[in-house]
Amino acid sequence: MAIAFDSIRDWRERSVWRRLDFKRLSKWPFRAGVIPIFKELHIARTAMTPGIAFRDREMVRDGDDSFWLLISQSTSLEVEHLRRDLRLGRGDATLTHACETGSFGSHRHFGYSGVLLPSSQIAGRGVRLNGGLMQHLPRQSDALQLLRGYIQTLERMRPCEGRETICRHVIDLVALAVASPRAIGESSLSAVAAAHLSAALDLIATRFCDPELSVVAVAREMRISPRYLQRLLVTSGTSFTARVTEFRLQRAFTLLTEARDNKRQISDIAFEAGFTDISHFNRLFRSRFGDAPRGVRGQALT
Repeated sequence: MAIAFDSIRDWRERSVWRRLDFKRLSKWPFRAGVIPIFKELHIARTAMTPGIAFRDREMVRDGDDSFWLLISQSTSLEVEHLRRDLRLGRGDATLTHACETGSFGSHRHFGYSGVLLPSSQIAGRGVRLNGGLMQHLPRQSDALQLLRGYIQTLERMRPCEGRETICRHVIDLVALAVASPRAIGESSLSAVAAAHLSAALDLIATRFCDPELSVVAVAREMRISPRYLQRLLVTSGTSFTARVTEFRLQRAFTLLTEARDNKRQISDIAFEAGFTDISHFNRLFRSRFGDAPRGVRGQALT
């Protein structure tokens, strides 16, 4: 749920980012909207009025030595850090260090996502990030795309992994994005596999109503092989077909039991849910819910 702020002081004191200050660059009244995503790494998505967020010499005395990955959600985001300047486009990213002064912002309304990486957790993973500070990490980077997709999944869906595991995966994906601009492919690294799986599950959850949806289609869109995708899905405890079928059945059940749909043909509802064979749909529905579609609709109307 988004948290709205209408004063810089409130934003500093109550948002997930308490280590920043802000300077307005226009006559627009200050506004900030923050969507917390994963509190352990202070992952959040923020939209702000024109201005500059910064850490000055006084602020860096707080002893914070965390790294911060900044992902632009705007067409142009200006970043200054370590006496370097970068301009990030939408989806681009860069890595900064909290122990050094710096700033980012825009003369226009802007948005960004941030991931805070405590040095203690970085050291625990055996990861070195100093050499990647203020690199321009392009949106096309495989690792960065996986990381952005993984964060989007954390925002939209309840993660099936434990929070410590999620932390490890995020840190490893950040390290890959910083160190490896080349294609990752079907890596066996657990963070890559987890990000690929999250992306696949997200695609299935949003496109299951498409009767043409298949393992091949999902794999093609993700630029991985169908065999690799099948292996990933097996680790989630179910097959592609079983997962898609469950989504479709749940969608059909919802439509059948909604009062506004009580005059629609059952076949039309089945087609909308993604089924193409009505007899097959009826058999699956009865097996899943213990009654035929017509019977479930009748019970909902009584």
